[in-house]
Amino acid sequence: MSGDTGAHDDGADAEGMHGDDVLEGIFDVIEDRKETLPEDSYTASLFTHEKGENRVLEKVGEESTEFVLAAKDDDGAEMAEEGADLVYHMLVALSMHDVDVEALLDVLRERQG
Repeated sequence: MSGDTGAHDDGADAEGMHGDDVLEGIFDVIEDRKETLPEDSYTASLFTHEKGENRVLEKVGEESTEFVLAAKDDDGAEMAEEGADLVYHMLVALSMHDVDVEALLDVLRERQG
């Protein structure tokens, strides 16, 4: 994926963060981009794209397919890259529908036990 993903341009240091913290941090950046719409932000462009929600859902589908193909090729590094792209675009879709990432994390926590 090229351009601003929202997660790389906030100056935050993600080292030592746990999974929940990372997802919440990325989601916070996505929410900020949705509100402030900086012109040079890939994330903001997803909220203002003429295709709107369809563009984001197309990206979720595209990244899902790329993840599956990387898994089929048994390419762990590519799986990690495509998986990150998939999760990122999924978080954008959640934000578009005003679903807080905490709702997703709650479901995952329930399933963990």
